[in-house]
Amino acid sequence: MNPEVQNAANADRLISDEWLVAYAAGNLSEAKATLVATHASFHPELKAKISDAEDIAGAMLGATQGADLSDGFFDRLMAQIDEQGDTAREPVNVEAAYRDPRVPQPLADYLEGNLDELKWRFMGPGMKQVKLWAGENGEKLWLLKAKGGTEIPEHGHNGNELTLVLQGGYKVDGTHYTVGDLEVADGGVEDHRPLIDDGEDCICLVVTEAPIKLKGTIARAVQPFIGL
Repeated sequence: MNPEVQNAANADRLISDEWLVAYAAGNLSEAKATLVATHASFHPELKAKISDAEDIAGAMLGATQGADLSDGFFDRLMAQIDEQGDTAREPVNVEAAYRDPRVPQPLADYLEGNLDELKWRFMGPGMKQVKLWAGENGEKLWLLKAKGGTEIPEHGHNGNELTLVLQGGYKVDGTHYTVGDLEVADGGVEDHRPLIDDGEDCICLVVTEAPIKLKGTIARAVQPFIGL
């Protein structure tokens, strides 16, 4: 494949520069900041861009109002990202950071154990989920685990949905997402139907800005019990 074409394809699986600048400015919700930090842990080039974005964060903070994050949250996340590439210092939470190699440090603090020890709840045939955080406006941070070969039920979106692959992979609309890849499906998507790769389970970190729009009578009937 032509290198320029390959780079363009890879870019479709990485968070945009606008998101990185918003993250560096502290202008993202806790859920989105956690997802961006976790995503950057897989990609040194994104961590470098975040470092560059910090140079203009002061100007952005002067022009925008930051999100309502818990005290010290932004500083803690940035310290965790820096520690990914600094072998001279110990991570803030060594046990959490290295308990499960699939879980980067920015996500580890949300988990009570490794991914296999979490209390996964039924979401649908071949699918389970764990809720990690919920905002006042319906935004949620959660984990999805789907068995190999599962086709996620057709659904639409009321807001953006960001999906970061931690294990396994899936295909949707001709694009293949694997570990470290991020899919951003905007609120205008009405027919979203990912197909999980055969083989191992696929585990993803997901941010949804609003409840998803499930299609079909049965799916809509069980949605209140799923909470998504």
